[in-house]
Amino acid sequence: MKNFITLLLLVTLFFSANLCNFAQKKNQYNEKNFKSESDSLKSAKEQNIKLKQNLITEINQLKKISSNLNDKIAIINLEIEKLYTSKFGKENGLRIYNKQIWKGMTEKMLSASWGKPDKIDKNVEKWGTFTQWYYGKITFFFRDGKLTDWEELK
Repeated sequence: MKNFITLLLLVTLFFSANLCNFAQKKNQYNEKNFKSESDSLKSAKEQNIKLKQNLITEINQLKKISSNLNDKIAIINLEIEKLYTSKFGKENGLRIYNKQIWKGMTEKMLSASWGKPDKIDKNVEKWGTFTQWYYGKITFFFRDGKLTDWEELK
C-alpha cells in the first residue's frame, strides 16, 4: 500500500510539474510576438469597423428604397381602386378591390377580383346556365352569370 501511495504521489508531482511548465511556456510572450499579435488584432478591429460602417450605409440605402417602393405601391393601389370603382361603381368597386365575395356579384366582378379561375365547368339547361368556377379548394356557383353560392373544401 505504501508503494502505491508513493507511486501515486510521484505521478501526481510529475504531471503537476509538466502542466506548470506547459502553462508557463504557453503564456510566455516575447515583445515581438506580443507586438505582432496586437497589430493583427488592431487590423482585424479596423476591418470590422469599416465593414460595420459599410453595412450601416447599405441598410440605410435599402430603407430608402423600401420607403420609395411602399410609396409607389400605395399609388398603384389607389389607381387600381379607382379603376374598379369606375368600372363597377363605388360600393362594388371597393368590395372587388378588397377581394370580397357576395351573392349576386357577376362573373366579371369575380374575375376582376380574384383573377382567372383554375377551372370552369358550364352546364346549359333550358331553365338557365349554370357555371362553376374553381380557385384551389374554393368553388363558386353561378346561375346566368350571377353568383348564387360558394363552397370551400376542408
